Amino acid sequence: MSNNELAKFGYMQATSVSDAVSILNKYAGNARVIAGGTDILSQMKDNVDLLVPEYVVDITNLGLNYVNFSSSDGIRIGATTPVGVIQANSNVNQYFTALAQATSGHPPGIANQATAAGNVLQQVWCWYLRSNYDCWRNGGNVCYAAVGDNRYYHSIFGGNLCYAVSPGDVAPALFALGADVTVQGPGGSSTLTMDQLMPGVTIVDGRVTEISLHFNEIVTEIHIPMPASGTQSTYAKVADRGGVDFALASAAVSVTTNGSNISGAKVYLGGVANTPHRASSAESYLVGQSLPLSAGAISQAAQNAVSGATPMTLGTGNAFKVQLAVAAVKNALASLT
Repeated sequence: MSNNELAKFGYMQATSVSDAVSILNKYAGNARVIAGGTDILSQMKDNVDLLVPEYVVDITNLGLNYVNFSSSDGIRIGATTPVGVIQANSNVNQYFTALAQATSGHPPGIANQATAAGNVLQQVWCWYLRSNYDCWRNGGNVCYAAVGDNRYYHSIFGGNLCYAVSPGDVAPALFALGADVTVQGPGGSSTLTMDQLMPGVTIVDGRVTEISLHFNEIVTEIHIPMPASGTQSTYAKVADRGGVDFALASAAVSVTTNGSNISGAKVYLGGVANTPHRASSAESYLVGQSLPLSAGAISQAAQNAVSGATPMTLGTGNAFKVQLAVAAVKNALASLT
């Protein structure tokens, strides 16, 4: 079968969230959710052994496409909401700028199709996995990227079994904004922090992944609390083809001010580790600085953000991504006023 053909699969349209969970539970890992489909269909076309499901469960008509804002609660985004809808929302742009920027720049076909939860939960784009190599994620016991071509989509902060990076734009912004997600499973509904949802590479249901969801669980909603008064957030990325491409490095920043002084900061790097990487040293440095930041303060915070980086040296190596991460942080910080 050629790489542009889909293997035969069963299609089921769920009638409710609980129905979708029931179907996933019934087929015990051989069924997967489909909404926008921009990633799962790619995996199926590539015939990736361990990722291609026997059945897909359509959840597009379950009422999970919404953006609801409250000045007391913040914003709630349904899992199947297209990223273009999020980007165009006036409340997102006013209060959650980092998320608005993280969902911008996509061509209309992607903006109208790719979903909020799908962007967060998408599979890594390591070319070894996507070319169906028998790596850890695909049922094998080796990471080919550790000694092979690891230039673009691999970690500069180490790895555990797999060195591929979390590719999405939305997740770093959600980390920086203190988001949580609602998850529905056979036992009911629960709330997870972003750290709990994306703990880093581990084994779930016998598969190597950086996402904690089990085969019979679905993300139904993303919630971002209302930011404190005096909070600014921003997102910047470096990519080969701008907004349409995956980040080689990105930075999501949120700062809270007391007057012009920064009293709290969150800095997360995307595209450089298997989950959005918290730059604690940069955060500590920023607290006490005054806005707008001086060029020297921006430079120092950006350098602090990559402290502890251990770029890959075997194979092609990817040390250049350290400087791309520095540039992403600089661009994000320079936009704070």
